[in-house]
Amino acid sequence: MNRVIRYGVTGAGYIGAEQARVIDGLEGAELVAVHSGTGEGARRVAAELGCEVAETLIELVARDDIDALIVASPNNLHREPVELAAQHGKHVFCEKPFALSLEDADAMIAACREAGVTLMVGHMMHFYSGVMRIKQWIDEGVIGKPLVAHVERTGWEDPQPHVSWKKQQSQSGGHLFHHIHEIDLLQWLMGPASSVYAVGGNLAHQGEGFGDEDDALLLTLEFASGAFATMQYGSAFHWGEHFLKVNGSKGAIRMSHKEAVIDLLLPGQGVQRFPLFDDAASQESLLELFKRTHGGSTYGKPTDRPPHYLTYAVAEELGYFNEVLGGRPVDELRKPLFDGSAARAAVAVAETALASRRTGVPCDIPPRNSQRLGR
Repeated sequence: MNRVIRYGVTGAGYIGAEQARVIDGLEGAELVAVHSGTGEGARRVAAELGCEVAETLIELVARDDIDALIVASPNNLHREPVELAAQHGKHVFCEKPFALSLEDADAMIAACREAGVTLMVGHMMHFYSGVMRIKQWIDEGVIGKPLVAHVERTGWEDPQPHVSWKKQQSQSGGHLFHHIHEIDLLQWLMGPASSVYAVGGNLAHQGEGFGDEDDALLLTLEFASGAFATMQYGSAFHWGEHFLKVNGSKGAIRMSHKEAVIDLLLPGQGVQRFPLFDDAASQESLLELFKRTHGGSTYGKPTDRPPHYLTYAVAEELGYFNEVLGGRPVDELRKPLFDGSAARAAVAVAETALASRRTGVPCDIPPRNSQRLGR
């Protein structure tokens, strides 16, 4: 790294504010200005970190003293800042979910590709040391051919005095988009999904104190490889869980957020257990989260600080992004985060699952876009 990368941030809520803090403390990076929808969040972050406030998005992306834009606005508001940043020659880090439709995802990828700027999407679980270990096991054939997987990301939510945009289907996309990590991970581990059947509804969270998203979603996925997966998502589950299991022809893997571990089961060898994080403080913060929540789901307020394990992952991914902008080649395993393929594949599954939920029939998932962003 032979130069400092200068950043602007749009969106100064729970995650955006933390991303600004990370950039402010990151070697080889400089936080220049922050923008937010109402301006309140940007002013709060600017007062804390000593950066400038951009009153409008155009003002932010047009600045000559900014090299890259971090997009942390609400889920339904990613397309405009990504396209504007690309048009003004700024590199882009976009928080997940990348988009709420394939139409928007393709337009954003195309804008960055045509402008020749680097795009990275914030699927932060790719920076969990335990997830990287799972990917290595599968790629090396440790559990043989992946055959069937199961994911649960469930919990229970009580009425809230203020209903966040995160609970409004049109703004967040609902659980499948807002918690898109497992959809992303399944395809990273199992290959592209080819079809999905989904059922669901809002069974127990209607009326005052709740949003309008589905609180129970059950999915069955088929993969191009012939493998299958089932998924349970939502806030209608008093027995909250957060885990991923992959069963292969020679063994199985389990990742449990509730226990902060990954388990490798090989017949005749028993179970080997590893921490989900190499960082002890991240381990402890995740365990603590499950002690005080239903299933580990949190919807932090703009003034809240995320738990340490999230902050640690944000620092890892933004540090990597900054190094890439400084000239580091993208590692082979992380290329899907930079060529648009991981983001697009996850959006395709989530969007198609909601279409299946509406129509009541299995739906084919649009094939992956052959056009890559490149760098």
